[in-house]
Amino acid sequence: MRKIWDTQNNEPIYVLNEKALHNRILSKKNRVNWLANINEIGLIFIAVATSSYLLNKHWGETNIYALLPTVALLLTGVYVMVSRLKRKSKVNQFDQSILGTIDHAISDADYLVNFSKTFVWWYILPVTIPVVLNMAMKDTPLWTWFFVPTCFIVSYLLVRWELNRCHLPRKTALESLRNKLIQEVGSETDS
Repeated sequence: MRKIWDTQNNEPIYVLNEKALHNRILSKKNRVNWLANINEIGLIFIAVATSSYLLNKHWGETNIYALLPTVALLLTGVYVMVSRLKRKSKVNQFDQSILGTIDHAISDADYLVNFSKTFVWWYILPVTIPVVLNMAMKDTPLWTWFFVPTCFIVSYLLVRWELNRCHLPRKTALESLRNKLIQEVGSETDS
């Protein structure tokens, strides 16, 4: 905001620097988009790499329980890819205005919030169940029974931490900024 002196009332008035504001909002939108891309690409890579490793390791086995984690990981990778394509297809819905850019940022932030909130349902449970079944069907060492569930619990806790410390506050801040802009535009049209 820039302060400009109103000579009629001898008072300072403030003018919104739209270009600077738009650049700031673009920066926030790009940050949220970057985080969504990192989450998606990372999970797709992990799913494909791990399922490839497991497929190679268990190739030729007749034990169906050994292949279930591979299938579960591939399916979660496909799910993330489809979610990514849906998110990317929404890009053209938003205009290039300040409000359009902030709406786009809010949409991506909302995507990250939902992605994190539902992580346990579309990733942890579908992968954990086949892994535990496979471990139960084999002579699995005791340390593995401790280590594997601990990894799933830690991943859940990390996703929840990221949700509460990063994604929800970011979404709230973007929505607050959007509301302020709408109020500012509303007050200017009333004047």
